[in-house]
Amino acid sequence: MDRKQSIFLKYRKIIFAVILFMVADSIVIGINFYNTYKADESAVSINLSGRQRMMSQRMTKALLTLNRSLEAEDDKGISGSLKELTLTVRRFDRTLMGFRDGSMVTGGDDNPQFLTQVETDESRGFVETAYRIWTPYMERLKPLLNSDRDSFLDEGLKQKLADPGTLEDIKSKFNKEEIFSDEEFRKKLEEIKNDPDKFAADLKVAVDFALGKNEVLGNEMHNNQALLKLMNDLTTDLEHVANRRAATLRIVLVVGILFALVNFGYTVVISIRDLMKGDRELGMARQETAEILSTVREGLFLLDKAKRIGTQFSESLPHILRRDIVPGMDFLPHLEAIAPRNIYEAAMDYIDLLLGDRVKESLVTSLNPLTNVPILVTDPRGNTQTRYLSFFFNRVIAEEEIAHLLVTVQDVTDKVVLAQQVEQAKNQAKVEIETLLRLASSDFEALQRFIENVGESLSQINEKMSAPHDEARDRLHTLNYIMRIVHGIKGESAVLGIDVLESYAHECEKEMVTMRENEETLSGDQMLRVAVLLEGFYQRHSSLAQIVSRLGNAMGRAQQSGGTADWTPQKHPFADHITALAQRIATDHGKQIEVSCQFERFFSLPKATVKELQDISIQLVRNSLAHGIETPDKRTRFNKPATGALSLWCEYLGHGQYTFTVRDDGCGIVPERLREHFVKKHIMSAEEAASLSDDEIANRIFQPGISTAETADQDSGHGIGLDAVLEKVRTMGGYMLVKSRPDQFTEFSIQFNTVHRGQNNETPDRR
Repeated sequence: MDRKQSIFLKYRKIIFAVILFMVADSIVIGINFYNTYKADESAVSINLSGRQRMMSQRMTKALLTLNRSLEAEDDKGISGSLKELTLTVRRFDRTLMGFRDGSMVTGGDDNPQFLTQVETDESRGFVETAYRIWTPYMERLKPLLNSDRDSFLDEGLKQKLADPGTLEDIKSKFNKEEIFSDEEFRKKLEEIKNDPDKFAADLKVAVDFALGKNEVLGNEMHNNQALLKLMNDLTTDLEHVANRRAATLRIVLVVGILFALVNFGYTVVISIRDLMKGDRELGMARQETAEILSTVREGLFLLDKAKRIGTQFSESLPHILRRDIVPGMDFLPHLEAIAPRNIYEAAMDYIDLLLGDRVKESLVTSLNPLTNVPILVTDPRGNTQTRYLSFFFNRVIAEEEIAHLLVTVQDVTDKVVLAQQVEQAKNQAKVEIETLLRLASSDFEALQRFIENVGESLSQINEKMSAPHDEARDRLHTLNYIMRIVHGIKGESAVLGIDVLESYAHECEKEMVTMRENEETLSGDQMLRVAVLLEGFYQRHSSLAQIVSRLGNAMGRAQQSGGTADWTPQKHPFADHITALAQRIATDHGKQIEVSCQFERFFSLPKATVKELQDISIQLVRNSLAHGIETPDKRTRFNKPATGALSLWCEYLGHGQYTFTVRDDGCGIVPERLREHFVKKHIMSAEEAASLSDDEIANRIFQPGISTAETADQDSGHGIGLDAVLEKVRTMGGYMLVKSRPDQFTEFSIQFNTVHRGQNNETPDRR
């Protein structure tokens, strides 16, 4: 209310001038409208009064022509003259009645229109005088007309039109009275033929009156001439009235225009004065704003509801964002280019929430996803650096509505790095001690091999990353390759219980899955993020290598880079590791499992082959526990033991041929369930799912990014496990057979040859 009052007080002079102009303009328009309306009426009256002069003479002419035709016994002339007489008498009578009382008449275009009553005393006098002549004249004319149609004359028509009704009803009645059919004329002509003498006598009486001396005006004119003079005088008086109205209209227009000009000049002067004052104040405000925006170190700008950057922003904003900023441009492409995909999507929802008015600002402040956002920037030397930005949003309220968001951007790299260093230093000792204790109880030789394997895997990733990735397809292929290696590292870490590396690999997987889901927009900047993640692996691998080295020195064991383990021939140590992993996954998923392992054949296999089989075992065990083995209550409903059975064994077939098998007694691979899941997750349409065979639909689970898990967790749901298994089988030169029965079992059998490489199969066989 105070704001409205201040606006009124500020612009009261202009508002008063505008109101005064509108009132005066309304009055002028009203007067003009009234005068225009009256001018239209005057035009109709003048036109019809002029017609009355002509009608008075046409009646006399029709009487004389009718008399000659009757004497000559010209039936055609009699009919034509009688029609002319009827038309002129009817229109003269009705028009005279309209001048006297106001009535519906036939206009100049032969259409019905309303004739208003005359207004001046002179005009009323002319009309009354005309009636004193017309009334006896009409009495003499009536016998000549159709005796059955008196209603078209003055009083008869007036009585008919007096009935209530709309204007259209009155026009309809009037038109009916205007019609005088040929049948009625034939009847009148028949009367004339039957008694011509009577008609001739009546005609003579009418002619004598028309040409007789006028007694009303007291001069030597005939009656028809007297009517002509009266109608002429009426026309003259009506023209005077119209001229007076036109003069009044001109005066009103001149006064209105003069007043409008004066008011306009007053308004312009006031407006210019106020505008000049406002410009001075606005210039000062802009100067102060510019000084503030050029001084602050934070990035400041306004964001409208269309998410466009405002016209003014701080000079430090382009430097902080490392991008050129143009007023009015869309903010979201800038944010998408610098923020990770998951943070960008969360930020869009957060901004929409702030721009809406459903939630209070204080309730959503803690949900801001754009705090300490890592971005990759390139310095002048071409080196890539990680910077951290924080975005803070505040609503700008105008007239009780959200008009903009005030966005503050801060480069918090120093703060974040310092906090990370403090936290890292704080946790380093704790992590090393916990890791040292855990590794001390592990198989030292397995730890050495794990450190070596991780180092080799990271080198493979680094080599793949160094290749050019100009097209999105190449970037996606590289990303899938890296995800398979990271998935393998996560599995080996889980087997050995190295949580620090397993959890980091899982976080990397989640971020890379997000990148893969948006393969069409997979950019080079996002691939740089993979390089940052790889650096984290190097740091953790280096730390673990140092711990294992110190552990070996403390235990008096020499680390041998390529040595073989002193394993007991009765049992391979990997059996205990895979069993522990299976028990941990089963516990996490609320399941029970009994594991049977026969890995004795591993002793006779090459080290590289054993490594591949161990990786495959980890992935297939994860797959069985996550997707195959049911929960105890579900197994009980299917008359199965509450504890699931998982078996892994390796057999020698002779001639260098081996088979490695992983079998579970879970729910099996059911094509129909896969179809429903793929359609539900929008992986494929219902039509596409129905068109694929059971083997084709089952083979889809081996494609990158395909998972049958409802939700993703540390053990499943990213669509990497079976894809990685198939890739390793191809690397070994083997092939895979899949057997399954719904609600009974699933068995993966891998056949390979240690003597020579076989042909790689693109897809596994199902039996």
